[in-house]
Amino acid sequence: MKVTPHLLGDLAQQVGGEVRGDSSYRISGVLPLDEAGSGDLAFFQDSYALTALKASRAGAVIISPKYAEEFVGHRIVVQNPYAAFARIMQILFPQARLELGMHHSVQLARDATVHPDTRVDAFVQVAEGAEIAAGVWLEAGVFVGAHVQIGAGTHIYPGVKIYPGCKIGARCIIHSGAVIGADGFGFADDNGKSVKIPQVGGVLIGDDVEIGANSCIDRGVLKDTILGDGVKIDNLVQIGHNVHIGAHTVIAGQTGIAGSAHIGRNCRIGGQVGIAGHIQIADGCMVAGQSAITHSLRHPGVYSGVVPAHEVGGWRRIVARFDGLDALFRRVKRLEQAVAQKSLADGESSDCE
Repeated sequence: MKVTPHLLGDLAQQVGGEVRGDSSYRISGVLPLDEAGSGDLAFFQDSYALTALKASRAGAVIISPKYAEEFVGHRIVVQNPYAAFARIMQILFPQARLELGMHHSVQLARDATVHPDTRVDAFVQVAEGAEIAAGVWLEAGVFVGAHVQIGAGTHIYPGVKIYPGCKIGARCIIHSGAVIGADGFGFADDNGKSVKIPQVGGVLIGDDVEIGANSCIDRGVLKDTILGDGVKIDNLVQIGHNVHIGAHTVIAGQTGIAGSAHIGRNCRIGGQVGIAGHIQIADGCMVAGQSAITHSLRHPGVYSGVVPAHEVGGWRRIVARFDGLDALFRRVKRLEQAVAQKSLADGESSDCE
C-alpha cells in the first residue's frame, strides 16, 4: 500500500516521542529493519534484533531510550516503540473514506433501520427490527438477524452471520466467516438422550472490539454472552455461552472457552489455550499458549502448563501428588545436605586418626 508521506517531527509529536536527528526528515515508506532504506521508517523493540539494528540502512527508527544510542541515524525515541509504531502506521496508512450507498441486491426488511450514512454491499440481508448506525460498512454476503443492533463506524467483512438479538458496539471490526450468536452448546441428559436447552440469551459486544475470521461467539442460555470494550479476538476462537470477557483482554487463535467462564480485564491468552467452564480468571492474567486452564486463577500472574490425558483415576492421583512435590523437594534437599555434612564429618574424623 502507498504511504502518505510525513515529516519525522510530525510523527514524533503524534506519539509523544522525541526526535534525535532531523525533524524535517521525510518518511515515505515503512519496512523491517533488514529491508528498510533511505526514507523508510522501521521500529526496534527487543534486544534479539540488535544486530539487525546496527546493520540497518533505515532512514529512521522508532526506538526506546534504552537502545537509542545503538542506531546512528534519525530516531523517534519513545518509551513504548511497538505502540508508537501501531499509531504511526494508522497515520501513514489512513483508512479510505467510506463510500456510502446500498447495493441493489440488498434484502432489507421494511421495519429495519439503516442510517443513510452507511455502506451496504451486494447480497447483504438485514432482517426485521435491525438497527444499523451511521458509518457502518456491511460487506458482501453479511447476514444481520432480527433486532440486531450495530453501533456507529463498525466494519463487518464478507460472509459474517449475526444471529437475532445480538448487540454490537461502535467501531468494531468483525472478519469474514465469524458467527455471532449461534446457539450455545446446552443439552440436558435424560436417560442417555440429550435434550436441547433453548438458548434465549444474546451476545453483547462492546465498543472497539475486533473479532478474527471464522471465530464463533455463542449466545447465552438466559443472559447474554458479553465481550467488554476493546477486546481483541484472533481467528478460529470459540467462545461458549454466557462467557464474560473483560475489557481490553486479548485472545490468540484456536483458543476455546467453555460456557460461563469469566475472564477479567486486560488478560492475555495465548494460542490454543483451553479454558474450562464456570471458572474465574482474574484481571491481568497472562496464559501461555497451549495451556489447559481447569481451575480458577484468582490472582494476576503468568500461567502455563498442560499434561497429556490419563485414565481418570490415575490422573487424579497424579494431580494430588503435584501439590506435594515442593515439600518433597525440600525434604530431599535437607537429606542431601545432611548426608553431605555427615560425609564431611566422617572424613575429618578419619584424617584425625
